[in-house]
Amino acid sequence: MTHDEMIAVIAHHKSGGEVECRCKGDGVWIRECHLDARGFNFADFDYRAKPEPMVIYVEFNSQGTPMNTELKPYVSAFKRAVKKFVEVKE
Repeated sequence: MTHDEMIAVIAHHKSGGEVECRCKGDGVWIRECHLDARGFNFADFDYRAKPEPMVIYVEFNSQGTPMNTELKPYVSAFKRAVKKFVEVKE
């Protein structure tokens, strides 16, 4: 991590934001990163501000097909990729 990235993470944490961490070289971010009394360990871990969840709105017609035909190939991937898929019916 660069110094600017480290400063941004520390400032985010100081303002009450949630921080995620991972071991150097690992691809898995840990959502609840418990910092000990010594604080951040930039030598062994990478840190980032917890990203905000992405919200995607897709309008469907009565047959269940997306109104925006450009999104049609991606809908099943959206349903598999997201942890929570909410269908809103009027």
